[in-house]
Amino acid sequence: MAGKGGSDAKNGAAERLLHALAAEFPTLHDRESLLASPEFLARFGKGDGTPLEDGEQRSATKALNRLIADGGVAEVLWPRGHSSKVQLPEQGLIAVSVNLGTLREERLAWEVSREGPEPSQERIVQEVIARSRTWIADNLENGQLPILLTNASIIHGSNAFDILITASYRNPYALLRYTREVVQIINHVAGTHTMLVAQSYGFPDFSLT
Repeated sequence: MAGKGGSDAKNGAAERLLHALAAEFPTLHDRESLLASPEFLARFGKGDGTPLEDGEQRSATKALNRLIADGGVAEVLWPRGHSSKVQLPEQGLIAVSVNLGTLREERLAWEVSREGPEPSQERIVQEVIARSRTWIADNLENGQLPILLTNASIIHGSNAFDILITASYRNPYALLRYTREVVQIINHVAGTHTMLVAQSYGFPDFSLT
């Protein structure tokens, strides 16, 4: 019975932790700032935002450590674009349209011999990433990155585009030139539409941290 009670207490602490993370969204926390956040204090403390007592602090810290160790919560490194060490304050999106007809033709030809990488949208994304590494290295601005890809996703259900790339950059010209010199020249890319993000309210919005 004691073991079961201990397990219930652990699960309860983990559940409160997840609720606190959800309530704090889109603020991006490290361990220390999460433990000091109003939502966290409200759920683990007495509900009035007062600092946790030693026992409560240890319980909360253990719950957080367990979730991270179990994979329920992941810790990631993410560049803070406005940092003086990063200096990539702007965000942009590159919507990529794929010529599915020519991609299908190449795949049919590939299926005969199955030599080389399989033609797919995944391969296009992999080529974008590989070409991006070379382009960034060749276009450093006084040793600083001109652009940094933060995500590349294959999109289903859209008639307008098939792949969506998100990036952080220092000036719009770098994003536009990157799109022209890297993304548009990849085989089966039918077109691109570059969008500059005016304001972001979702993760990771560092203006709210």
